[in-house]
Amino acid sequence: MSEESFYKLNISGGKLEPGKGKTKVVQLKDISPIVGSKIGEVIKGGLVGLPGYELKITGGSDSSGIPMRYDIHGPVKKKIFTSGGIGYHPIRKGMRKRKVIRGNEITDDMKQVNMLVVKMGKTKLFEESE
Repeated sequence: MSEESFYKLNISGGKLEPGKGKTKVVQLKDISPIVGSKIGEVIKGGLVGLPGYELKITGGSDSSGIPMRYDIHGPVKKKIFTSGGIGYHPIRKGMRKRKVIRGNEITDDMKQVNMLVVKMGKTKLFEESE
């Protein structure tokens, strides 16, 4: 079992024109430069191989598929009783459920991190569509 594991960064173009409505997936072997960052923080793109860019962390999930939630503090896994929002979407009004959720801090356990472009760099990340 010598399968290499990669970390996936889903980078959304946001409302900036060259990348508006587009998403780029970047795979990294090492996520340690952004470990300890939290949801809502803006990081330099050079940390993930995109010099000149500024990226805002918007969420993510771990290897088990457990999503991160902004209102759970720290690098923890918690069971919360929720009536909706991130991690649970009820079928009927008034339904509540106990769900396992990740905290808002990025750890080595994360396999996917969602980001939003705040400032564009000089290199082209999103291709122009015709």
